[in-house]
Amino acid sequence: MKNYKYKEYFSHVMPCLWFGILCGSLTGAFIFLFKLAAHELTHISKILYDLAKRSPLYICLTFAALVAMAFVMYFINKKIPESSGGIPRSEGILRGVLSFRWIKTIVGNTFGSFISFLCGIPLGSEGPAVIIGTAIGRACGNLGGKNSAWSRYVMTGGAGAGFAVATGSTISAILFALEEIHKRFTPMLVLSVSTSVISATYVNNLLCSAFNISPSLIEVGKIEAFNLDHVGYLALLGLMIALAVAIFNTAIYFFDKLYRRLQKKIPRYIVLVVIFLAAGVTAFIYSEGAHSGHDVIINVIFESHTFGYLALLLLFRAFMMLPVSESGATGGTFIPTLAIGALTGAISAKLLILIGMPETLFSAALLLGMCAFIGGTLRAPLTATVLFIELTSSFTNLFFVAIVVFIVNFATELLNQQPFFEVVLKNLEEAQNKGKSAKIVRFEIKVSQSAFVVGKSVRDVMWPSSSIVETISREGNNKKDMDNDGEKKIYPGDTLIIRVRLYDENEVRDQLRTLLGNEYPITVKSVEIL
Repeated sequence: MKNYKYKEYFSHVMPCLWFGILCGSLTGAFIFLFKLAAHELTHISKILYDLAKRSPLYICLTFAALVAMAFVMYFINKKIPESSGGIPRSEGILRGVLSFRWIKTIVGNTFGSFISFLCGIPLGSEGPAVIIGTAIGRACGNLGGKNSAWSRYVMTGGAGAGFAVATGSTISAILFALEEIHKRFTPMLVLSVSTSVISATYVNNLLCSAFNISPSLIEVGKIEAFNLDHVGYLALLGLMIALAVAIFNTAIYFFDKLYRRLQKKIPRYIVLVVIFLAAGVTAFIYSEGAHSGHDVIINVIFESHTFGYLALLLLFRAFMMLPVSESGATGGTFIPTLAIGALTGAISAKLLILIGMPETLFSAALLLGMCAFIGGTLRAPLTATVLFIELTSSFTNLFFVAIVVFIVNFATELLNQQPFFEVVLKNLEEAQNKGKSAKIVRFEIKVSQSAFVVGKSVRDVMWPSSSIVETISREGNNKKDMDNDGEKKIYPGDTLIIRVRLYDENEVRDQLRTLLGNEYPITVKSVEIL
């Protein structure tokens, strides 16, 4: 028995550790260089736009170059569809909904992002960082075999590692991978993600120290602490942010419907040309509306602005973000959404000051509103709460942060708001499976002696997307047990009936063989065409 537990420990834990360390270290180094290049390209972009303003000829040449870059982006999108989608595409890959090619994903997202940063497209580096981390995870997972069952665990760790380096937030990255991407916490998943994120953070911090660069997304410094006298103001802040989230999500929903109608009539390259030209116009006449929005966040935190300035910039950035997120341009929407949240938080904080909130709480209320906004749009309250703590390096406001995040999350749940990333993922899934018919298939398969799932709980296994383990029958026992909580362990000889909603039966069969072994055949119990 002791020998079995010893083997079980090594078969379950050690791969999580060494795959995680390898993937995290490689992701940390790559994304550090990627962020460094993104920062330099953004700086060069601003210089070039400033130089172009000096001459009408230079302005014309700039717009000609933007049109050319739009066609280059279109070519990259056409040859490498994985170059667009950012975090939602990564989520689809990790949930087993979308397929991808890891080498082309790294190449497409790297060069596509560089074009976006150089042209001033309002997209960030965190989306490409997450999907590049996912691709590096696939490369590391393949070391266990081409169809290694560890692959999705390692890829999830890579996604979390990419997010950690891009945002400078370690614990938020772990929660993001669990709460946002998989929407579940299991021991193996937690261990895989934590190992990758910690390894990536360590490598990133070493490189940042060597290059004398701060690893943090925003250097906030010390902020004023809330107290119980401010609870009323915080409740109002939560309601204002919840309203902003509802408006933002509704706008995304309606724009998505509009864009899908126009997509049938307007070619993708025309959309990209319009987006690139719009980014150029924005960079010339209102530079705060261009690029990722990182500078906007810092600016509104540390500088005083009027209501008019904040409202105009908020509308401008929101108006730009909606079409850009659907255009296919490579880049992330997390930091741009964070910038919109910062502007919303700044406006809300100013309104609270008008009704009596101390002015010294402005920065704290702004940051809290920003984090609550991103938590509401992603439906990830834990990530939002920890993000605030990591940005401010303070636990004194934890209770008050929880109040605001709870109100925002409760309101979005009450209004049944669909998370922004889920809308994008749904579109990506429909595009990949266009022309295919979905069906529900019930498979029966017996667990092989050396199968990956042996000794693991049902909830710890990454089953094919949209699948349910209906029953488990122990060898030598005709009784079929239901697994209602996912805690039942699987052993050799167990017979499982698994119900899967699928588009490609052969692909699902391959995934099941990877998990359950090749010793026994897979039989189909029933098929329902949807």
